[in-house]
Amino acid sequence: MLGRNENGLKNEMKIVQTISKDKSMNFGLEIYARMCLKRGSVQSKMHVGSTFENDIKELDLRKAYKYLGIEESFDIQHKNDKEKLKKEYLRRLRPVLGTELGAKNKIQAIASLAVLVLRYSFGIIKWHQEELQKLDRKTWKLLTIHGQHHPKADVDRLYVPRKQGGRGVMQLEAAHAVEITKIGGICRQKGRPTNTGCQNTPTQH
Repeated sequence: MLGRNENGLKNEMKIVQTISKDKSMNFGLEIYARMCLKRGSVQSKMHVGSTFENDIKELDLRKAYKYLGIEESFDIQHKNDKEKLKKEYLRRLRPVLGTELGAKNKIQAIASLAVLVLRYSFGIIKWHQEELQKLDRKTWKLLTIHGQHHPKADVDRLYVPRKQGGRGVMQLEAAHAVEITKIGGICRQKGRPTNTGCQNTPTQH
């Protein structure tokens, strides 16, 4: 749940409490946590008494919660999220390449099963061009290992559409640019500032 302030959040939690009592549901408060942010900084407060909203513990700053598949704390955990997304992308990519599917179907499966994991994060997670290029290189190396790309063949041909004589592989760097352009267009239509893009230099952590 999200509230404009602490009182607003308490009111939302009271509504949940009322509904849970009416339906005789147990939400298991031990798995929940709360966090109060004010101007980007965490406000830690002591909660006196045992009430529904006070029984929810404060979120440990060393931990994060997951919102729409993205781990967050007082900000988005870019570094941790990127590592998990990279591992999940490669975890999905390898089994697809190991199947008995034809070349065309394998490329389509890679786009729908593996690349989709990363595309969901574009515009939310701050990806650097070097990171996406490295993943692209890892992709065509795995294609070579599994006999889907000749070691001496032109790498650029991998990303050319099949109708034009290429392999039709989706380039991650290009997919990122497409998603950022779409998000930028939506933000401009709604008159909102855009703060998404691919960084040329890595962020210091």
